[in-house]
Amino acid sequence: MNIVINGCFVQISDLPDIIAFKKKTYQQIVNIREELKDKEDNLKIAEEYLLVNCEHNWVTDSIDSMKGYKQSIPIKYCTECELNAG
Repeated sequence: MNIVINGCFVQISDLPDIIAFKKKTYQQIVNIREELKDKEDNLKIAEEYLLVNCEHNWVTDSIDSMKGYKQSIPIKYCTECELNAG
């Protein structure tokens, strides 16, 4: 089995090593997902605080989206805290 570790190609052929690699990789994924959830929760708290406490300077603008090639999609955002008005 060939894998990439830290940008280097590594070949693992021993079954116990492959099982250990699989277990370690699975646990890393679980840990990263949990860390991401924690960061998303903290971001939501910060955004809720800013929504109430920022002295917003709302600006209306437009953006183009590559998804479906939509042009001139109107957006409204605060130049201070960068929240979107939704």
